Amino acid sequence: MTELTKTLELKLVNSNVHKRQKLRETRDAYQQALQTAFVAGCDTQSANDVVVEYDLSGYAKNALKKYVL
Repeated sequence: MTELTKTLELKLVNSNVHKRQKLRETRDAYQQALQTAFVAGCDTQSANDVVVEYDLSGYAKNALKKYVL
């Protein structure tokens, strides 16, 4: 059997002010939505009603719904 190795090279760059601000806003909204879901005693289904109120990406909303289970 032949072994294949692939090497990827990448360069990490510093984020700009706008991206850092968006990350902070997303983190804050996620924390608020998560707190609201916990206070309301949400499960995965009822968390749908909570996350819709917040400006979060679909990925963040789905992660939150899985976490409150």
